[in-house]
Amino acid sequence: MENSTFSLSQLQSSRSLSNDLTNSLRQKILDGNLPPGTKLPTAKEIEEQAGVSRSVVREAIAALKAEKLIVSRQGIGVFVAAGANSRPFEIDTNEFASIEDAIQILELRMAVELEMSAMAARHRKKSHLKRLWKCISEFETKKNQGEDAVKEDLAIHLAIADASGNPYFARFIKYIGSGAIPSRDLISKYDEKSNKPEYLQQLHEEHRQLAQAIEDKDEEAAREAVRQHLGNSLKRHKALARKAIAQ
Repeated sequence: MENSTFSLSQLQSSRSLSNDLTNSLRQKILDGNLPPGTKLPTAKEIEEQAGVSRSVVREAIAALKAEKLIVSRQGIGVFVAAGANSRPFEIDTNEFASIEDAIQILELRMAVELEMSAMAARHRKKSHLKRLWKCISEFETKKNQGEDAVKEDLAIHLAIADASGNPYFARFIKYIGSGAIPSRDLISKYDEKSNKPEYLQQLHEEHRQLAQAIEDKDEEAAREAVRQHLGNSLKRHKALARKAIAQ
């Protein structure tokens, strides 16, 4: 199936043009704008429309092939794979590479974790609290050792998910995995003056406030603690995004 209406907007200057192009093409496929069987334009045509180099196009095509969204037919071209626009929801770890990605994941987490934490406050048991405070203690230990504590950070949110009494919250957090936690290196990359120990100390204090609200069975305080915790991360990353654009 030829696609006579294919068009791409010129990509803006970015630190990851290949990711931007991959995301743009992926969205066209998933939205149904490029139905299964549609033949993609040649690499040269994509290059000209998007205003990127041939290597960027190759990387994007390779990424979409790896996701099984497109297939190559030797001597004919590249086509949208059968069933490509009806895949189940998923988030690829490659989508955590930029500040913009981190912001969108944080927004998704905010929507989910507000109620997840309130439910944890409502349903938590002593065993949940014991695990939660243990995870927070382990985070503090890693923080004091000068480590990033990403694994321990994720463990805290998994403990809260389990305390909610709804197994789908835990499955969601596990599904996102370490990508749920904004990269410490991403912050340092765009803000050389960032103080990682100070940042981790702030996270630790926010975790403690959230855990205390859950222990107190205060649902609204738990929601507010999440708003503060993830809201602060959102503000930080949006500020970095503005700084990156200005550079």
